[in-house]
Amino acid sequence: MNLSMRLPRWAHKQMKAEARAAGRTAADLYGEAVTHFLQEDAPRFRKFLLTGPSSSPSVTLALPKATVARVRELADECDMVISDIIYTAVLVHLGEVQPQALAKAA
Repeated sequence: MNLSMRLPRWAHKQMKAEARAAGRTAADLYGEAVTHFLQEDAPRFRKFLLTGPSSSPSVTLALPKATVARVRELADECDMVISDIIYTAVLVHLGEVQPQALAKAA
């Protein structure tokens, strides 16, 4: 199932390079990163998410149907922007942000 979001170029390029190095597709890596975020880290981000630049280009990925449904559900439940959910998941995956440290700041 397709999901569109806005992501900074640097983050998308880094995800594609990581996927390529592992012999995987970017969609598979995004699916894994987002699923992990939803299962393990999303509760720590209930009050806030990280936001990328509004000028970020749009990216459309084919992700597992269950993952897309959960992202949309979380966005509706918490009045969040899908791009912010995905961007935060990507930052956590890339090690750019530590969920434990942010949870203490909240």
